[in-house]
Amino acid sequence: MEDFESAGDGADVVKSVARTLEVLELFDEVRRPMKVMTVAAALGYPRTSTLAILQSLVSLGYVKVDSLRRTYIPTDRVSLLGCWMSPTLFAEARLPRLLQAITKRSGQMVVLGARNGDYAQYIQVLDPRNSAGCRIRLGAKQPLASSGVGTALLSAYDDNDVRRLFHRINAYRTVDAEPIQVGDLLLSLADIRRKRYFVSIDQVVTGASLIAMLMPTACTDRPLVVGIGVPTGTIREREDELVRVMNEEIDRFFGKGDGESRMAC
Repeated sequence: MEDFESAGDGADVVKSVARTLEVLELFDEVRRPMKVMTVAAALGYPRTSTLAILQSLVSLGYVKVDSLRRTYIPTDRVSLLGCWMSPTLFAEARLPRLLQAITKRSGQMVVLGARNGDYAQYIQVLDPRNSAGCRIRLGAKQPLASSGVGTALLSAYDDNDVRRLFHRINAYRTVDAEPIQVGDLLLSLADIRRKRYFVSIDQVVTGASLIAMLMPTACTDRPLVVGIGVPTGTIREREDELVRVMNEEIDRFFGKGDGESRMAC
């Protein structure tokens, strides 16, 4: 029987499935060919398991191998998966180009986040400086109310939905976990809806802050958030500049919208 391992949110996942997807996500993160031991070391997997996964992906046509250099890299078959979904986002590669444009103009790490159950998940990470101090791993998850991306995502939901969500989360929290103060959270969400962005200070990593902004809802069938990671020491002096960069690039790639399109559920 297939082994299971925790996904970090109380759910069990098939180990081989999780590892296969994490291998592909690692390639998306580093964007270069890698040897078996490089992949194994980066993900903490046994060499034999890593080799078996890569060989299976080669057989299926999702990865190709350079026998001379003994390196592996995904094929275009990977990029074609899911290209039929959210055509507004991915037509002419608009979403990837948006993230690249924000990264280039800001010079900072840029993330794309989505809700995954009770968590915010980083589904794209671009870091031009490979910042060791605030590195975010692609696919990593943080509790919704405990991260900049998560809090910005919550602003896309009705207050009653948020109350119900955290009534359940608080009821089933672990003994050592602090309950979420729902009243304070709702006030914060109202402020996000008014300003259309959220500034997170030292929430996930001390010394690292984030400016988070919802993508226009007309572009996607679920809320998505773009975030710029900034050292805490410079967040306030660059806040206006980076918010302007995000707004200008979103408008350039997806149109200005009417305000409501960014906030509607």
